[in-house]
Amino acid sequence: MGSAQCIEIVPVGSIDVVNPRARNRRIFKEIVTSVAELGLKRPITVKRKAGEGEARYDLVCGQGRLEAYQALGQREIPAVIVDATNEDSAIMSLVENCARRQHRAIDLLHDIEGLRQRDLY
Repeated sequence: MGSAQCIEIVPVGSIDVVNPRARNRRIFKEIVTSVAELGLKRPITVKRKAGEGEARYDLVCGQGRLEAYQALGQREIPAVIVDATNEDSAIMSLVENCARRQHRAIDLLHDIEGLRQRDLY
């Protein structure tokens, strides 16, 4: 994985969620409330997509934060821009999800199966 990264303000409409996760409505509501009351404590993480024209990004970490910004009608979000391969991005996402809180074993297995289906594991 490359080490180059910076923080930029990114249009939420230019971010694609490549590994979407279902979220409990109560937990999502808590994220939205926190972002509305306290602001974003930590930027999301994205990687630039190769291509010409308008910049596009793949979400690496922060789906809940991104969706909270969207729910609050925000058009832009602070994002750490990383230079990472698809494989490294998938691993970064999985590591953040595992480190954030305790997950049920079935959820971890689902994430690992997703990596396997994309030939990343």
